[in-house]
Amino acid sequence: MRRSIQLLTLQYVLVVAEEGSFLAASTRLNMHHTALSRRVRDLELSLGVTLFDRHPGGVRPTAAGERFLANLRRVLTDLDGTLSMVGQNGRGETGHLSIGIDAPLPACGYVDAVVAFARDRPDVDVRFTEASRADLHSGLSSRTIDVVIAHGFDRRGATETLPLWRDRIVVAMAAEHPLAGRKKVELADLAQETTLINSQSMEFGTMCGIGTDAVPSSIVRHDVSRSSLLNLVRKGIGVTLLPESDVASLIEGVVSSVLTNKNRSVRLRYDAYWRSDSSNPVSGAFVALLRATYQQD
Repeated sequence: MRRSIQLLTLQYVLVVAEEGSFLAASTRLNMHHTALSRRVRDLELSLGVTLFDRHPGGVRPTAAGERFLANLRRVLTDLDGTLSMVGQNGRGETGHLSIGIDAPLPACGYVDAVVAFARDRPDVDVRFTEASRADLHSGLSSRTIDVVIAHGFDRRGATETLPLWRDRIVVAMAAEHPLAGRKKVELADLAQETTLINSQSMEFGTMCGIGTDAVPSSIVRHDVSRSSLLNLVRKGIGVTLLPESDVASLIEGVVSSVLTNKNRSVRLRYDAYWRSDSSNPVSGAFVALLRATYQQD
């Protein structure tokens, strides 16, 4: 029976109920009233129930008709919602988005873009994953991470990349350090300094404009958090390098100066990485926003 009943006929029934007559309903539907009356009568015969009492002034739903119409409205409302959800999914307007990062979130310059994306698409569940580069590569390969945003990240596991922005590098040092107070610190000035890094620190080889011969000779890696590393800097054990966007995270007693190489600011480039064969339409919508926000003509 369900296959023989057309959705259009069910919609006609609702219009008849709303208008209270076949004539008024046929005018609204732009069809002949006898054809409309015949469609409704055929439906009643298929269901084995009378939906409308006919009278000289028009029609009124029977008790069975009232129950049928109430259920029909609910079903059609659910159907509209389902179709709308499917359409939104196809346009990347609902669903989930997993963003992989390799540094603490406050240091990421694209946070505003993510916030704008989340506000424009409230049905999207946005999740951040801060992990090692090996885990980010694994996440891209397994499709548990949709987009990775990082610096110096190789394309293993990703097939597409988009340059986003360049962040100036600063030297963080104790307030009593001899270099403190300068607006700029030359890379050559770090030759005799101990530079502290951790698992989240940038690699010198990834910095734009710095060759291997310019890398400071004394680099000490500590398996500690960013805050612990800054505490070591505050104690005068060494200096460390940070993206300028992370300066707000400096603790009391630690100051910063812009790092330069031959009087030119040293900048770190951040890129977005994703799989072109991703089946998640939301990631495509997010990448489109990144292109519109960061891509230069």
